[in-house]
Amino acid sequence: MKSDVKPVICASNESSKVLFTGPTRLRGFMIQSTGVAGTAIINGLADASTVSSSTNTQVYMVVTVGAGQTETLNIPEDGVLYAERNGTGIVDGIGVTGNTSALNITLFIDK
Repeated sequence: MKSDVKPVICASNESSKVLFTGPTRLRGFMIQSTGVAGTAIINGLADASTVSSSTNTQVYMVVTVGAGQTETLNIPEDGVLYAERNGTGIVDGIGVTGNTSALNITLFIDK
């Protein structure tokens, strides 16, 4: 087995949430609209309790979902590394922010 992939969840009533602290890799996601179209941001952490709002983290990812739709993505090979990067101002970890349209978000990460 190459890795230990596990789901972490940001519920539709959470606009921002730290989902995992520590170095991890994003392997994929499934994001569902609860009615209206919406967007959310997957990003690294500014500190152990805050998701970064910076667009300069090299892991900043905006996901848009249509009304009543589901978006999924499986990332090939080694996925996207969410760990401290020189000069980007993030620490190890992954989270979601900007979930203002009540999206159900499941990220599949390496533990």
